[in-house]
Amino acid sequence: MNIPNQAHQINISLLLQSFMFFGVVTASISGAIRAVESKMDITGAILLAFITATAGGTVRDIIFNIDVFWIRQQIYIWLSCIIGAATFIFIYYKGRILGNKKINFILIVTDAMGIATFSLAGVEKSLALGQNDVVAVIMGVWTAVGGAVVADVVSNRVPMVFTHELLYITVAFFGSVCYLFLANNMNHTTASVIAIIFMVALRLLSVKYKWSLPTIPS
Repeated sequence: MNIPNQAHQINISLLLQSFMFFGVVTASISGAIRAVESKMDITGAILLAFITATAGGTVRDIIFNIDVFWIRQQIYIWLSCIIGAATFIFIYYKGRILGNKKINFILIVTDAMGIATFSLAGVEKSLALGQNDVVAVIMGVWTAVGGAVVADVVSNRVPMVFTHELLYITVAFFGSVCYLFLANNMNHTTASVIAIIFMVALRLLSVKYKWSLPTIPS
């Protein structure tokens, strides 16, 4: 009678690992591009890639009082550093071919994919630890945006998520809620695909049509 339960748990664990792996890759690319935009060298690109990919999950795991994910599985350290260095080298040699607009578009797309996968990772990890839906959504949002916040502070920029820079936290919030609702009514893998498509589409549409939340004028 316990076999289906165990199979389900293994499936969820693999799904969470997939979210984390893909999130680290896309967040590392975003972090390295932030470093390039801030005129940093390759060491700065590697550092920002690592921070963007791990800071959100680090704070989440500390709050939950569990082993920090990249300490327990050090493949994420090497993955973020290698992706950060590779991104910097690619832009260094191909930047003129790509142009600033294309580099910015790559940043937007990788940010969107990072938001989506890290949101789901935060939600799934919270649920796996027995947390309720409210905590799961909060941790989904923080896992998605925490790394970018810290990376922007390190690169001496006002964190993009707190400005009128289109929808960011909003995407993570609605995506986390969407995933929770879907996961309660269908297979988690199917729910994750739908939620990721929803978040990426919402982020890209917000950029295209310049959607943003109102701010108080100075």
